[in-house]
Amino acid sequence: MISTPELIELATRMAVEGLDRHYRHYPREFHYTVRTDRQGNPRPQGFSVRYAAISQIGISRWLKHHPDDGGRLPNLQQKVSGRIDTIHGVGDTALWVWASCEGGCDDIGSLIRRLVHLWKRRSASCNAVEFAWVLKACTMVHECCPDHRGQIEAMMREAETRLRQLFSSESNLFRKHAREGCVERIGRRIACFADQVYPILAYSHYGALFDDTRALQMAGDTVETICRLQGPLGQWWWHYDTATGRVCEGYPVFSVHQHAMAPMAILAYDRIAGRDHGKAVDIGLRWITGNNELEEDLIDRRTGVIWRDIEKREPFLKMLRIVRAAFCTAGLKSLYRMADKFCTGLRVNRECRPYELGWILYAWADYPQRNGSGVL
Repeated sequence: MISTPELIELATRMAVEGLDRHYRHYPREFHYTVRTDRQGNPRPQGFSVRYAAISQIGISRWLKHHPDDGGRLPNLQQKVSGRIDTIHGVGDTALWVWASCEGGCDDIGSLIRRLVHLWKRRSASCNAVEFAWVLKACTMVHECCPDHRGQIEAMMREAETRLRQLFSSESNLFRKHAREGCVERIGRRIACFADQVYPILAYSHYGALFDDTRALQMAGDTVETICRLQGPLGQWWWHYDTATGRVCEGYPVFSVHQHAMAPMAILAYDRIAGRDHGKAVDIGLRWITGNNELEEDLIDRRTGVIWRDIEKREPFLKMLRIVRAAFCTAGLKSLYRMADKFCTGLRVNRECRPYELGWILYAWADYPQRNGSGVL
């Protein structure tokens, strides 16, 4: 059986090679995903400036600890520098600000101005993930680019306040948003794994930098909750009912949650709080190697890809998820189970998105240095 250090080394090597394939040979494109063609070979599709930003965050953090890989990884910051005004999302712009801070504050002034402009116009429509990205970006600016602190202070305080308001002290989970309306009720209550991971990461950094014990407490309580709800094979489940503190929808189980997003958030909190959730991280990591429901290794060494998820086989996939979420929030357990009967088994989704590789590099960039600290 592959050891944890060997598995991390394999995943990070595949991430470096995969990001090179995604971006270096396609200089005009920021691809959204890679899917297999009829011959089983991965082919790039679509466009995503968001995924490019996340990739650059991982690349920049990785190169701080592995400078010899500089010739093997693309510099996406250079490719976006002349296109800042074409970034239209608050979250996307916050990610590029974060990426700039990780890489040495290139174009940081222009990016901050763009973020402030979009924040004033569109912050009301943001959700927990986007608030966390803004908070993390502003915290990075405050720490790494002190000359620009004045530009981000008000935005940072507002993002922190609005993210804090989404935390449920009853379930110790973050709600997705606080928007009103009948259609929004399910969305407010049913939150995904990302709605927990990014606030944990943002509040761990913010709490440590500003000595905010409440921020660290929220991060720690959320870590404890998702670890308590972790599946028997190490699954980091997809959707939670933030009113009851229970898992609402388990599938798909995403590889990126297992090998990158859970580790990067939980270990960031552990480093600051002196805690050790290494066992939960380790069993989650091993899920991708075949210790999963299908006993299938999701690391495809032939193609150099880590496949995206294990999902249910069912018709009207998205519609059934919405229906089950509605039944869950209404407490209609029998109808929820009936809707689940449309599932005819599980399958591997043979897709990989570049941001998944970026988060691998971000999560494990300092792993050798951290290995002696009691974590993993």
